Amino acid sequence: MLRSLPKRLAFTPKPFRAETTTQRRSLNATTIRFSGTVPPITPIEKLILEHSFNHLILSELKGSKQAVGPMSYATYMQFCLSHPTEGYYMKSSNKIFGAQGDFITSPDISQIFGEMIAIWLLSQWESAGCPSRLRLVELGPGRGTLITDVLRVTITKKSSQPMTIQVDLVETSLSLREIQSKRLSGAPASIQWYNSIDHITPSNGSFTMLVAHEFFDALPIHVFRKTDEGWKEVMVSSRVTESDESNSEQYPRLQHVLSPEKTAISTIFGNSSSRFQSLPVGSDLEVSPTSFRLARKVGELLAKHTQTGPSLGGCGLIIDYGRDHAFGHSRRGFKNHQIMDVFHRPGECDLTANVDFAYLKESMQDLVPVHGPITQKLFLTQMGLMVRLDRLLQSHQGDQTTSDRILEGANRLINPQMGEEYSVMGISTTGGPVHPFHLLSDASK
Repeated sequence: MLRSLPKRLAFTPKPFRAETTTQRRSLNATTIRFSGTVPPITPIEKLILEHSFNHLILSELKGSKQAVGPMSYATYMQFCLSHPTEGYYMKSSNKIFGAQGDFITSPDISQIFGEMIAIWLLSQWESAGCPSRLRLVELGPGRGTLITDVLRVTITKKSSQPMTIQVDLVETSLSLREIQSKRLSGAPASIQWYNSIDHITPSNGSFTMLVAHEFFDALPIHVFRKTDEGWKEVMVSSRVTESDESNSEQYPRLQHVLSPEKTAISTIFGNSSSRFQSLPVGSDLEVSPTSFRLARKVGELLAKHTQTGPSLGGCGLIIDYGRDHAFGHSRRGFKNHQIMDVFHRPGECDLTANVDFAYLKESMQDLVPVHGPITQKLFLTQMGLMVRLDRLLQSHQGDQTTSDRILEGANRLINPQMGEEYSVMGISTTGGPVHPFHLLSDASK
């Protein structure tokens, strides 16, 4: 039986169960528990252990009973994913995407995914009066598959209209930038890369279309636990308590520990939403202040009113696994299409957590109209997935192998694993009902 997404915040630690499906970076992939020979220490793990040992020495000098110096889980994620030379996304030797990598994403499963995204973006552009200057922004473009599909559809659909297209890509990995550059070579658009969305400014003369697919799930999260004294932070610490030798066979070498005291961070972010304040004692809570800040930046880019004056506005889609509520125990590692312990081979595995879409909405809803989220299945089917699938199959009649591949890919996008786990949130400044998100509003009436 495949595990579905949690319907509410989990209040006690719940270990991952073994599953039967190994497909992509989601809760439905097979869980691997460590057994056998203890793996060697990774470069990132060495840095984190040294951090703990340095604090251990200081603690002993001060006569403290505290054995190790913990770091926040957010800092741990940053170390593992974004360290300049050893981070998972920064090291070119790490095979990340595709069947030979650690996970596969929707754009690589079927071209229909990117085409439906493009059709929605263009529908909002048309509602805005078809401005002649377009800006396409993607956060975390991966191998560049999605932005290539969106650009292809945009150029094809609007080839009869004079149009200037600027493509802005937010990507920190130099190796992934090279892959994206090769894929976009020859594209009739100006391409620019940025290290952060903070470096992209609102445009007064262009209509901005933004997409963030599986971007927010990889941003650092803090983990808090509500106690009788208030919110305390769940930290990351070495499991070594006395000496290397006595603990040499312990694996994973890292563990979660609860901070003995409340901190400014735990108090501020544990109460940063009224939804969090009402949680009972014993609740665990995953919060991403980075996601909140960057989502607000998305709102600023798409807003019609900016600090520099009126803007043409824009539209955007955020697609990720998660729901319209908070989570407490969704964090997980990912390697070879299988869910791993978050402390397994740090720096060599992906780390991810479910997205709290309600938190993203709270960050920007005073700037732009926000719609949804709705399931990926509802979004894709309402945008015309079946119609596009039928046309693709007709164009490959007589080629059974290709037809089977096309059909399999389309089915994977909307089956319970991907179609229900992934959510889609829309942002649009064009005004009025926004298809297909209005279906959710109509159903709630």
